[in-house]
Amino acid sequence: MIEAMLEIEGILIFDSWLENGPELRSGNGGNRHLIYEGGGIILDLLLRQARNGACLHIGGQVLPGDQSHDSVSDLEVSMEHGELRSRTHTNALGEFTFHAVPGKSADISIRLRNRKFRVRGLGNHEPRMWKVVPSLSAGGD
Repeated sequence: MIEAMLEIEGILIFDSWLENGPELRSGNGGNRHLIYEGGGIILDLLLRQARNGACLHIGGQVLPGDQSHDSVSDLEVSMEHGELRSRTHTNALGEFTFHAVPGKSADISIRLRNRKFRVRGLGNHEPRMWKVVPSLSAGGD
């Protein structure tokens, strides 16, 4: 019996262009730091414009949530960028990189054992239509 793959849409919880953050994570120049979460997975992304503007570097790290027992090593990561489709795998720390053409959006999906984590519409353009969902924090007022 073939088990259906559960698709999880990542929810944006931090965008350095919209929120103040620690100096290392704040928006500096064309760099953009994004954090997505969903289904026990956290995706930490950095979008960086190349010096000559001909390329957008997308670097990320997959982090398991507290309750997740999934390994972040050797996960398949796919990027759809217009007609271009690229694939890579995470290293032992859950890190991966792609290069994309600036000005166009990209979709990233990460395949885990029985689920797929997706982020749509990545780019270094203004986030006019993006919805940022504040993360829940435990503790007192």
